[in-house]
Amino acid sequence: MTRIIGVTGGIGSGKSTLTQQFERHGFLTVDADAISRTALTPDAACFKDAIALFGPDALNEDGTANRRYIASRVFKDETLREALNAIIHPYVICEMIRITEESEKPLAVWDVPLLFETGMDAFCACTVAVLCSTELRVKRVIVRDDSDEAAVRERIAAQMSDETRAALATYTIRNEDTPEAFAAQADELIEHIRKELL
Repeated sequence: MTRIIGVTGGIGSGKSTLTQQFERHGFLTVDADAISRTALTPDAACFKDAIALFGPDALNEDGTANRRYIASRVFKDETLREALNAIIHPYVICEMIRITEESEKPLAVWDVPLLFETGMDAFCACTVAVLCSTELRVKRVIVRDDSDEAAVRERIAAQMSDETRAALATYTIRNEDTPEAFAAQADELIEHIRKELL
């Protein structure tokens, strides 16, 4: 049976960088964001229910989801965000379990921004929270996504705080130094986790 490590962190924290480091060490990695993006494709089981929340403006002319419109709505309306999550999260969890069960690797990493909020940590043998200052996260996301600063801060404010993540996680790792320093920290943590779980 595959044992699962949950990796989480706020936008711009370096969560995906840590997941990539796990992958280099031979772990199966499963990306919740990538799966959730498929939830808003027309052939996904939850697509119609998700679009129905937002009305016709949520569809592009070709019948695909207008992701920019949906994002602008959910980051300003907590009730709407929760309603969308209630539709998408069960789909994501089922897909993540399916991918993990089909793997023959003994250890899998679930890369999940909303790990604790969705209760997906219940599937995990341990969890890791990637922490980083808000100011550095804002700078990273502006560069990465060519985003507006106010929009980035709005997204960060809508997410769980680093303090709460740190309190809930089995392990924490900070990503405020050079990429090389973070990789070295990550390697040490990954080897510790491997020894603990195998």
